[in-house]
Amino acid sequence: MDSDLESASLLDKAGPRYLFKIGTLIGPQTELYQQDARQFDVENDFNRQYSRQLVVELPAGYSVRNLQDLNMDVKAGADPAAPVYYFRSAYTQQGQKLTVTSTEAYQQLYWPKKDFEAYRAVVNAAANFNKVVLVLEKK
Repeated sequence: MDSDLESASLLDKAGPRYLFKIGTLIGPQTELYQQDARQFDVENDFNRQYSRQLVVELPAGYSVRNLQDLNMDVKAGADPAAPVYYFRSAYTQQGQKLTVTSTEAYQQLYWPKKDFEAYRAVVNAAANFNKVVLVLEKK
């Protein structure tokens, strides 16, 4: 899917700064923040992968204070070089054009409850990205 979007609902003003709710662009995410001990193994209905690219034209004369908040790399699996679950995001910037890429994958249907924390970390990484707010300030 490819689309262009303009929406004032993604911006808030905080004094001389603007707060851009970039994370909301990936839509609501599942959260696994519960404190209760896991009772059963994880069972996914199907394998899936989401690849996203967000391109943002920053307003002239503004820069982003917290670009590093866009960088995430959370993974689970026996081989760190080839994880079966992961959430990765990163950015590049050329002038006022900010490009954010993220990939989220669940490539295994079953996951043992003894290793649930690693799985939970991946799911919550996507939920945490959903909450990223960029701080735009005058250069």
